[in-house]
Amino acid sequence: MNPEPGQTSGNGNPAILFLFILVIMFFSFVYLLTKVLFALNVKLLVLRVGMALALLHLVISFLYQRSAFAKYKKTLAERYKEDFGFVDWQYIDSITSFMSIHVNKQFFNVNTYMMFLTASLFFSLLLVGFFNKKWQVAEREE
Repeated sequence: MNPEPGQTSGNGNPAILFLFILVIMFFSFVYLLTKVLFALNVKLLVLRVGMALALLHLVISFLYQRSAFAKYKKTLAERYKEDFGFVDWQYIDSITSFMSIHVNKQFFNVNTYMMFLTASLFFSLLLVGFFNKKWQVAEREE
């Protein structure tokens, strides 16, 4: 779903259709994970460590994704300069905008998939901790 720069995409950006499906999948996955975690009766320490690790993974993944995008944009600019002798930043910015088909591989890859799973786990742990009575009892004891 990612054409080379300079190619036309034909029918627009088909990856946009996945965004709606991903939102539904995200909420469904959070709901299912929450049900499983409630059934497992997870301890407070495990919830806190899990949330901390998930949050750490999300921050590191976001920073990696941001640097990969900047590297991709720089590579496009260098390639454009090799081909035409100058860099047309307006063109580079237009093909690296959020809704452009040229950046689908920046948004749909292994890293973003892992971020999706980690975010689902984080919100599930957060919900379990928030609604679990053991969390409130343990905080009163401390």
